[in-house]
Amino acid sequence: MNKQSLYEGFKKVYNSVVGVKTTSSFHETGTLTPMEFIQAGDELLHKMPVWSWAEGPENIQPFLPPNKKYLVYRGAPCYERAAVAGNDDADEIVEDDDDEWITTHANRVLKATTEIAAEKTINWDDDDDDDDANNNNNVVVVDSSRKDEGDDDEDADRDQTERRRCRLYDVYMVYDQYYQTPRIFLIGYAEDHVTPLTTSEMMEDVYPVNRERTVSIDPHPFLQAACISIHPCRHAETMRRMIQHMKQRFEESSPETAKFVFPTHMALFLFLKFISSAVPSIEYDLSTGIDI
Repeated sequence: MNKQSLYEGFKKVYNSVVGVKTTSSFHETGTLTPMEFIQAGDELLHKMPVWSWAEGPENIQPFLPPNKKYLVYRGAPCYERAAVAGNDDADEIVEDDDDEWITTHANRVLKATTEIAAEKTINWDDDDDDDDANNNNNVVVVDSSRKDEGDDDEDADRDQTERRRCRLYDVYMVYDQYYQTPRIFLIGYAEDHVTPLTTSEMMEDVYPVNRERTVSIDPHPFLQAACISIHPCRHAETMRRMIQHMKQRFEESSPETAKFVFPTHMALFLFLKFISSAVPSIEYDLSTGIDI
């Protein structure tokens, strides 16, 4: 029996003994209860209809409803391999002296809450943008600037080249009972958008620094297919630190306003902000602007 099997066996025993988390502590620990995961998932679907709930066997994570076992976004585009895309974002998540993650996305998320985004802003209290979101389900091409009427032949050729080399990924977000956080699994398809990628081909879309360190190949807990898996061991700590950074930035910029409290039902938007740094070549964070 290998280490991975022993580890998975230990988690199953631990989960059966400890049970399911029922007390909310998101702001203190960055963790979610299953109910909070479901509520945050419903909010994600409401604002980002490219996501959907998926059914699963009732005996797997029986504490979740049969029709809301995990979230899936099918067809997230990946235009470049990680080695080609460069390392501009490779330092987005680094480790400090305590072997914990620090993420610069906290500042970016807070900036989005306090400034008007250049792109379309999502207003969480206004449903008027839902119709627009429902009309944008073509996930293969997410950058509308590629369709500008003024594009010359060179731009059109480049766009066609990008389409030819564009891989697609199905993005799965599951609840990890042991770590009490969301967890991402990715299944990729080749440029023909039909042929499944091998595990080694999927790893081409992961920065070398993250391979086997924060990203590994693991079976999907419901589908049992080999996936790219972003390990959740530091997800809660990173979420907690992001909230702290946002709170500090907000209070420094708006000392006269009410106390900053990040809404728990928006946890998955925050989660996608930092998790996209692990595999930034795959475009699955569509929340370009946030207006709380």
